[in-house]
Amino acid sequence: MNLTGEHPTISVARDLLLVLACILALVLPFVLTRDIFGSDSAGPRSPQAPATATTRATTRGATTQDSTALTSSAAPRGTLGTPISLAAVSERCRLANLRQQAPLSAADVSLAQFDKHIDAMNLLVAGKISLAVATTFWDQTRVKAVENAAAFRRADQELAASGTSCPEPDAALADAAPYGQVVTLKSCVSAIAARATALARARTAVTTWEHHVHDMEMLRMGQLTPAQATAAWHKNWKTGQRQLVAYEQAAARARKIRCALD
Repeated sequence: MNLTGEHPTISVARDLLLVLACILALVLPFVLTRDIFGSDSAGPRSPQAPATATTRATTRGATTQDSTALTSSAAPRGTLGTPISLAAVSERCRLANLRQQAPLSAADVSLAQFDKHIDAMNLLVAGKISLAVATTFWDQTRVKAVENAAAFRRADQELAASGTSCPEPDAALADAAPYGQVVTLKSCVSAIAARATALARARTAVTTWEHHVHDMEMLRMGQLTPAQATAAWHKNWKTGQRQLVAYEQAAARARKIRCALD
C-alpha cells in the first residue's frame, strides 16, 4: 500500500518524465551547439583551400611578371645596347652629317676665290705673270666675294643653332650593339669630327679673306691709300696662305673618312 495515497502507475510515469527531462536538458545544448558552430568545428579544413589561395597568389605574380616583361620588351629604358637607343644615336649622327654639308660647300666656294687671289700674287712675285694679268685675276675673284663669304657665315650659324652633334658611343652601347652597326656609327663620328676641324679652319681663313675684300673695296672708294692697301695685302697674303693650307689639309682628311649613314 502506497503511504502517500498515489497510484503506483502514476508515480512511475512521473519518474520517467523527470528522467527524460534531465536527459533532454543535457543533450539539447550539445545538439544546438553542433548545429550552429558545426561548420567551424566539424573537422579539419579542406586541403584545397590553401592551394586556392596559393593559386591566386601565383596568378597575381605571373600577371605582374608578364606585365613587366611586356614593358621591358616594348619600351626598354636605360639599356644603351637596344636597337631603339642605337637608332636614336645613329639618327643624331645622320642629321649632323647632312647639316655639315651646307657650310662645307659654302666654305669651298668662298675660299676657292681667296685661293685664286693668292695664287695670282704668288705667280706675280715669281715673275710668271704680269701685273696686268694678276689684276685681271684679282678682279675676277672679287665678283660675289662678299656674298659668298656671307653665305658661308649663314650656313655655319645655322649649323651651330641646330645643336647638331654626333658623340662617341659609350662603352655600354658599344658592348651591347651589333659589331657592324657600331663600326658604322664610329666611322660617322670620325667623319663628322674631321669635318668640324675643317670648318673651324675655314672660319679663320674666311675671316682673313673678308678683311682683304673689305680693303679692296675701301681702296676702290678712295678710303684707303695704295700704300695702306699694299701693306694690308702683304699681311693678309702671307697669313691667308698659311690658313688656306691648313684648311685644305683638314678638308682632305675629312673627305677620306666616309660617314656610312649618309
